[in-house]
Amino acid sequence: MSTLQVQTLQGPTSGADSNTVRVADGHKLHAKGHVVQVQTFHADALAGDLGTSSTTFVNSGAAVTITPQFSNSLIVCDFVTPMSKIPGGSTGSLNNRLLLNNVEYGGSYTAGYTDIDSGYNPTVFKTVHEGLVAGTPVEFKLQFRSSVSGQIVLLTYRNSSITMTLTEIAQ
Repeated sequence: MSTLQVQTLQGPTSGADSNTVRVADGHKLHAKGHVVQVQTFHADALAGDLGTSSTTFVNSGAAVTITPQFSNSLIVCDFVTPMSKIPGGSTGSLNNRLLLNNVEYGGSYTAGYTDIDSGYNPTVFKTVHEGLVAGTPVEFKLQFRSSVSGQIVLLTYRNSSITMTLTEIAQ
């Protein structure tokens, strides 16, 4: 048996497997749009509320580190908690921020905001990052705070969950 080494492959243009290239088990395929890797943080059915009355950002516990395999990849960060809340009687808002290696990413509303009129709502955001250095780990971390001192805000209501997923996509 012989092995053929090439840099670019194209599948047949007709037939049952048209435009399909099959890759042998144990080998990697690098093609634009393909998922290179996925890293996830997930906390399921938290026993109590995850909240704060601090006006200083506090860690949510959601932190994921990814080491890009390619410098031209996109890193997509997805975050969801199904139920955030501003408790009745509070006058504050829930502010979130995303840190990359402990440096704030984006602007004031990049990672979400919930105000008193919102009641129970999910906190959901997606960010896309490019230009990260291959082989250099990057930690994504979510922090949150109350906008009014002494007023409690809940990032995650009891029995809820938190998920942060990082996906590297080849370009």
